[in-house]
Amino acid sequence: MSLHLINAVEDIRKVVGVLTESPRGKTTGYLMNESTTENIRFCPECGKGITQISKFCPHCGHSLEKFAGQPKSGPPSLTQVDEDDFIAFIGNNAGYYMHEFKKFNVSGTDAFSPTWNWPAFWGGFGWLLYRKMYMWTVIAFVLILIPYLGLASWIALGVGANYLYYQHAKNKILEAKALHQSGEISVVLSQIGGVNRWVPIAATIFTLLLLVAFMAFLFWFPLGIFNLFGAPSKYI
Repeated sequence: MSLHLINAVEDIRKVVGVLTESPRGKTTGYLMNESTTENIRFCPECGKGITQISKFCPHCGHSLEKFAGQPKSGPPSLTQVDEDDFIAFIGNNAGYYMHEFKKFNVSGTDAFSPTWNWPAFWGGFGWLLYRKMYMWTVIAFVLILIPYLGLASWIALGVGANYLYYQHAKNKILEAKALHQSGEISVVLSQIGGVNRWVPIAATIFTLLLLVAFMAFLFWFPLGIFNLFGAPSKYI
């Protein structure tokens, strides 16, 4: 629990530091590019998957030739997080997040860059819970209960969600690499990463219950809005 809290505080410090001074970061060892176009799994421009060798992205037409001549990085180590690690950890919608993650590591160092995540904005702390970011779930839930901070924190989550998830994924991957053999790391990452599939189901049920309660308040209860003026005096 204390380790997750330290990571959360560190992420906050990084974001605040970027907003108050020139961007600085630490080397992450995130291996951004592969050696040839046949190793490129996602378009660096649109983030969509590429299933065949091509000089251009079949989805957006972005040129892939600039990636063809780059030397392939060495074998992954305990201090490096490569693209395969992120893909195994992210699971659902990996193409989108890989596209966004590269904006935070343009020159080989971590640097916050504002992006926008609609699911995080609409889902709020529910999106954080869906992505297994439990410490941030608690923080976001508490913030929305504080007057004047609720809306601001909701907007801030939309802007910073991708960067928070990038830092969360990287830290979790490095922790897993320190504890497990490289041969089983992909399986481990898919287990500790991914999403909580029960969250959308729980959110749907909760929304339906709220809708039923609202309709009951309008029409059924003695003091419902549409029955208020016609209610017996004992209810007034």
